[in-house]
Amino acid sequence: INMLQDFKKHLMTGISYLIPMVVAGGILGALAKGLGGWEVGNLAPDASGATIFSYLNAFDWGQFWWAISKLSDFAMSFACAVLAAGIAYSMSERPGIVPAFILGYTANQAKAGFIGALILGFIVGWLVNVFKKYGEKLPKALQGLLPVLIIPVFVTFIVGALFFMLLMGPMTAVMTAIQNWIMSLNGGSKFLVGAVIGACMGFDMGGPINKTASMAANALFADGYAAPESAKIIGGMTPPIGVAIATFLQPKKFTQAERDTGISCLFMGLCFITEGVLPFAANDPLRFIPCSMVGSAIAGGIAMAAGVETPAAHGGIFVCGLSTNPLMWLVAMVVGSVVTGILYAIFKKKPAEEENHEEEVVDLDLDINIE
Repeated sequence: INMLQDFKKHLMTGISYLIPMVVAGGILGALAKGLGGWEVGNLAPDASGATIFSYLNAFDWGQFWWAISKLSDFAMSFACAVLAAGIAYSMSERPGIVPAFILGYTANQAKAGFIGALILGFIVGWLVNVFKKYGEKLPKALQGLLPVLIIPVFVTFIVGALFFMLLMGPMTAVMTAIQNWIMSLNGGSKFLVGAVIGACMGFDMGGPINKTASMAANALFADGYAAPESAKIIGGMTPPIGVAIATFLQPKKFTQAERDTGISCLFMGLCFITEGVLPFAANDPLRFIPCSMVGSAIAGGIAMAAGVETPAAHGGIFVCGLSTNPLMWLVAMVVGSVVTGILYAIFKKKPAEEENHEEEVVDLDLDINIE
């Protein structure tokens, strides 16, 4: 029981740091798409070889919102890193922050998603505690190097090597197999294809399965089949919109922080920012993920069965009007979102009393004195 309580405590700490990162990135992305256009992320300053900041005219309407969309992209790319760092910090205090942050970001770049970051955060936290325990036996001169040199370097190296050698290969093989399977279904039932793509989009919210389904839809789109893109987009929109619905239906089952996050999830969902639900998926995976998958599967299945074709790979609600059947596009989104919301409102457990208390802000001063 104590181990389970400790696990919950460390996870909740990581989520408490994750929430503002996801909310900031998601709302900025929604603003950029809403005011700059659904293709704003594809725009770039009109200069050959420009970096994101080179030749940027921030007073130009399109370029300004393109830059804001980049802020959103960066925030989302660090979400998994913040989750891992928060978990490791809860377990091992300050020495765990840097290696966990590096490895959480690596998990995101490797398409391992929040699940990979969560696992690496716990591994880093445990290994840092091992180093701290045996570091007490080191000479005093080396003990001073433990938190600033030995732990960051060696823990990052060891856990990173473990990740690359043991997790990368199987993960890539599974992703390839799933992608090939989805593409092989394209000649069969349209509802089934859409349901499979949708369920994958609702499984790990930006993780390997989600990205695999997205790549399969993009590959089919490149071959001239636009309907899978509709299943991808709508299936990825329903989890955050569904969460928002659940928080409205059963507010007493959610903490104040979760209710606040649920409001932002509505806007993120409309903009096809599935990552907005990461705090819910990380905190309550056994209940939330099945509800998310069911709603997304129904949404994706309805979209493809109705022959909805979307001529874009992103854009959320802003590409609805560009689709071949906008009414059924909306029906699929609403039905899938309502299903997810009702299911999660039913199965969600009420939070423990202590989870409703605001978390104490911890001073992270490193106490570095320069003489």
